[in-house]
Amino acid sequence: MRPQTRNWLTATLAISLLVILAAVLGSLAGQRNPDPFLRRPSTFFTDESGARALVLVMKRLLPSAEQWRRPLNSLALPSDQSAPGTLIVAGPEKPITQTEAEHLDRWLAEGGQLILATDNGWPVRDRRRPGDAEEPAESAREAPEKDTQDLKETARKETYLSRHAPRMQWSKPEKVHNQRVGGVSLPGGELNLQWRRKFSATDDGKVIAAAGEAVLGVEIPVGGGRIVALADPSVVSNGALREADNAIWLVTLAAGWGNGKVLMDEYHHGFGQRRSAAALTWVFLKTPWGWCVLQVIAAGLLYLFGYRRRFGRVSEPPAPARSSPLELIEARAGVFQAAAARALAAELIVQNLAQDLAQAYGKPVNIFDLNHQPQAMSQSDGAAKQLGALRALCAKATRGETLTDQEFVDVGRMAGEIAQKPLP
Repeated sequence: MRPQTRNWLTATLAISLLVILAAVLGSLAGQRNPDPFLRRPSTFFTDESGARALVLVMKRLLPSAEQWRRPLNSLALPSDQSAPGTLIVAGPEKPITQTEAEHLDRWLAEGGQLILATDNGWPVRDRRRPGDAEEPAESAREAPEKDTQDLKETARKETYLSRHAPRMQWSKPEKVHNQRVGGVSLPGGELNLQWRRKFSATDDGKVIAAAGEAVLGVEIPVGGGRIVALADPSVVSNGALREADNAIWLVTLAAGWGNGKVLMDEYHHGFGQRRSAAALTWVFLKTPWGWCVLQVIAAGLLYLFGYRRRFGRVSEPPAPARSSPLELIEARAGVFQAAAARALAAELIVQNLAQDLAQAYGKPVNIFDLNHQPQAMSQSDGAAKQLGALRALCAKATRGETLTDQEFVDVGRMAGEIAQKPLP
């Protein structure tokens, strides 16, 4: 089989596999998720399960109502006059961390009010995962309408409410009730509320809202503040606010405590204020399209590795530029020859000789004034004669007389001999 044919078959097989995998992932993605992302009591959602209507109502009726999208350990304490006095956490999908729980305890002790609408007590994450308060929120794994876990399993798991009311328990979801509810927290003592879940045990908490024997709201004092535990997270939903007087009850709870300013927790619904690019990339890669991108990248890398493909031809590294000493000498000689500067050339030769002798003697040397070394001159008559002849030719060139070719060659020869065998 020719290499070109084999490459075409390989590419066709890879594309076919990718199409099949994409079709499988697409069919899986088309199935209804038992826990759709857009079903939670978040103030960002306007569907039946969302709580957008509540924050809009509170903005109109209360001094301040804002969304909170940071970890709770960043929450300002109530001792700050500008700090909100009420925090509403409804159906949190993300567990509270130990650091957040400790800060929330201090916040409550100083006079804050926590309205906690949850059906599981809000699990506390283990300390073995430090820095979880700064992690990006994860997708929910269980539907808000799912049945509660077995009471024995729930009792073994630490929750934020279990720290303050250890024996508090919830009933299983019932059909939607829309009926009159009484209690000290309700304006006029009675309102028409919609609910699906109730408390089966309230520990020692003070019941503030109940429909007959069905307890819907409990007050738990914590220092100078309190926790208002609501059994059903759906009481804050858009559907419940439209069908009953739930909004009046919730606004009354917030307005009657502290400065009336409210924060709606969105961080534990997965809407953190800041998310890194790595976290967003990871969320995308967990989707079917993300898996397709990973498979395409893996197939491309496998092809490059299997067929030793290169991004261009093999090329030798460029050779470093080298200059020849002879070429340098010829170039300089050509300059002097073109300028007819034999006198300058002789002067440069003598200067170079003086530098060589200075290195040999360890001090500066003047070729035209070596009378300070008569002993050396007498010990080397040949060198002295060469030096005298060299000085005579240099003096001739200095006076402006023209040196013959032989005389110019003698200048270079004698300078070279003296430099190789310097005077002692």
